[in-house]
Amino acid sequence: MRRPLARLVVGLLVAAATLLPVPTAGAATERYPVPASGEWEVDGRGWGHGIGMSQWGAKGAAEAGLTDTQILDFYYPGTVMSRLGSFGGTMANPTIGVGLLSLGLVGTTEATLWTPAGQGSVRVEVVGGPGVTLGAGRLSITRSGDGFVVVHGPTGARHTLTGAAVRVSTGDGIVVARNATATTGTWYRGSVRLAARTDLASRFDVVNDVPLEEYLRGVVPREMPALWSAHAVRAQAVAARSYMLAESRRTENYDTCDTTACQVYGGRASVATDGRVVSTWEHPAADDAIEATAGQVRTYDGRVATTQFSSTNGGWSVRGGAPYLVARADPYTGTAAGDTRTSWSTALSATTVARYCPSGESLSALLVTGRDGNGALGGRITGLSVECSGGVYTVPSSAWSLGMLSRWWRPQDPPHTFYLANTFSTSADVVFENGYGEDVALVGDWDGDGVDTVTLRRGAVYQVRNSNSAGPADTTFVYGRADDEVLVGDWDGDGVDTLAVRRGSEYHVKNSVSAGPADTTFVYGRAADEVYAGDWDGDGTDTLTVRRDGVFHVKNTLSSGPADVVVRYGRPEDVVLTGDWDGDGDDSPAVRRSSTYYLKNAFAPGDADVVVTYGRADDTVLVGDWDGDGDDTLGVKRKP
Repeated sequence: MRRPLARLVVGLLVAAATLLPVPTAGAATERYPVPASGEWEVDGRGWGHGIGMSQWGAKGAAEAGLTDTQILDFYYPGTVMSRLGSFGGTMANPTIGVGLLSLGLVGTTEATLWTPAGQGSVRVEVVGGPGVTLGAGRLSITRSGDGFVVVHGPTGARHTLTGAAVRVSTGDGIVVARNATATTGTWYRGSVRLAARTDLASRFDVVNDVPLEEYLRGVVPREMPALWSAHAVRAQAVAARSYMLAESRRTENYDTCDTTACQVYGGRASVATDGRVVSTWEHPAADDAIEATAGQVRTYDGRVATTQFSSTNGGWSVRGGAPYLVARADPYTGTAAGDTRTSWSTALSATTVARYCPSGESLSALLVTGRDGNGALGGRITGLSVECSGGVYTVPSSAWSLGMLSRWWRPQDPPHTFYLANTFSTSADVVFENGYGEDVALVGDWDGDGVDTVTLRRGAVYQVRNSNSAGPADTTFVYGRADDEVLVGDWDGDGVDTLAVRRGSEYHVKNSVSAGPADTTFVYGRAADEVYAGDWDGDGTDTLTVRRDGVFHVKNTLSSGPADVVVRYGRPEDVVLTGDWDGDGDDSPAVRRSSTYYLKNAFAPGDADVVVTYGRADDTVLVGDWDGDGDDTLGVKRKP
């Protein structure tokens, strides 16, 4: 194949990866000395606690065709969809109290409020008692003795209302400011209640009392982008509704708060003192998702389930405190377009780590003393220490992320080295470093210039480089799932190699180097077959061959049906490569035995046409046209 593939490359790399001494739960301590640069390059997975629904996973699942119910079934196994008002004495749309913690108005001494545009009056009344109706404008409210003093800004009039709580309302919500000098405030639906604290004299809590369904309008678009796939946003709406009811953190004055300690709640909009809307926090698409799932919650054993969620679980969820919050592989996380948080890299400063050494001691090494063994990189950290000049000290579990996105991370291994040969010789013509750890190398002509280059795969993220050299990717995109088997080929004959993913005997072919749905899907062969890509008939288009018990079943179109050619070559235990070894435009097989390669220039039985030795027996072998001369030759990837 002029743009070789390599299912072989994938197979060899997967096999090679199983030989790496990846730490698991109970494994020996990983020791990482302080680098000369003063920082470790770190690979990580996930963002947040990883319990329950992965929001990026929900997006990936929706893009794969799952409904909101199916998404929730996956992330909360054993729970069922129920409707509020139909079980356990629940109300269909209860009013909830939200403490405005984000504005610093829990335990405050003063509150500043004003009317939104279009409202000519505001009502301030003792909860369950008398009140006053005032004209539109700004209000300043303080606690005084056993009541509240209300100052009406436009007139300067003062009103004292005796009681433990007062309610402020208009016909269309109310605006609350962070402090008396603020020029903008947050417009809340429902009403605002100022409730005295019994534990703090002269202080009170500012609480937004709002119907649950209207509350969600200020939550869902803050927790998940409203324009994500509709079923993902619906799943978020159900999860947010359920979580609020199950985890109602009832205090003296309110049911929940408006920060990440509860759920992020932004109200309706940001509004200036003249009532003008500055920014809108709600979104029509989120409103649609809330309306489409109105009253729906997840229940377990007749009770509303604690439907925890986080940005991304990194491809493996974390066990929570309920039977339906399980730890397991997540095939949807890492597949969504635009996902840059499931798999990430960053720098960890030795200065950050050294803070856990006692004063006067210097840092020698970072010690990972335990992992849970789930997923890539050995899994999430379950024990962390620092080796300092005076001894070894434990890092508290609350700090295992060390300021990064999650506690699922690992310092990078030294980079891989690639040795590419432009002829069938024993020496390399091109040598460079790129990738590390579990990176999988894929080979293709990604820009149609006739030269094959190495792309790195990390889960479902592809980092495409258009030259065989060290350096950052020219293009990065997400395609398929992290556990897909990947093939590379020129599927449409346009001179550019792209990806296909295999799931059993089904193939999802993409004709551009980009995210998005497959352009072609078809079934060929059996799930247990080995599969290879190549241009078997010289027509400029790559297709598939499957190998079964040492026999190749060659197909010259991307379609189901019987093979066009059936041929035996090599031994069943041989490792197979494919390439255009003689530049005639047709791809054919080669077999690898240790570091010796037996190349065949046609898909036919018989002896090899060329026998060549290259690299080491433990190298990962690659095939490509590294110099654009039309002939495929060998390369190897060597781990440090």
